[in-house]
Amino acid sequence: MKQLTLNIKDNKYFFFLELLKSMDFVSIANNEDWYENLSAKEKKSIQKGIEDLENGRVHSHEEVMALAKEKIK
Repeated sequence: MKQLTLNIKDNKYFFFLELLKSMDFVSIANNEDWYENLSAKEKKSIQKGIEDLENGRVHSHEEVMALAKEKIK
């Protein structure tokens, strides 16, 4: 078995990857970190969520469900 590694950094080659996936003798392993493909806005939102968690600005599932039920009434 031979192995070929492609380092594709640009999404404009998505069609090429889809073509390869359609071939039964090709398997594709994605070894990249998904975080690196996020926009700056998405990374900032994740960081804000982490800061909220670290500073106790959180609500339990039960609290959220109770608030939702009250709003529905």
